[in-house]
Amino acid sequence: ELINNMLTSGMVPALFADDEKEAIVNSTRDEVQKLGLTPNRESVWNYFVNKCSGNLHIVLAMSPIGDTLRTRCRNFPGLVNNCVIDWFLPWPQQALEAVATNFLAEVE
Repeated sequence: ELINNMLTSGMVPALFADDEKEAIVNSTRDEVQKLGLTPNRESVWNYFVNKCSGNLHIVLAMSPIGDTLRTRCRNFPGLVNNCVIDWFLPWPQQALEAVATNFLAEVE
């Protein structure tokens, strides 16, 4: 559920204690003022959350075999709505060797 919250909103509810949240707001307030935004607590916090969300990258690896992936996608809509799903099939031996040769060519 934590991952689903990060995927959908960019933030995990109650992740920061009140004193930590206040420190974040105070340290971010100058940046918000420089952008010409109203530096009240709520707008500064929203700016921080949006900035974090914009820089957040999550990589998940799951096996598509069986019903587990289907169940997770049904229970956590962020996996479908806010992710790119790449299906990787087994590579032929020749392709594996070509990639390895290319990347290891400069290694002494």
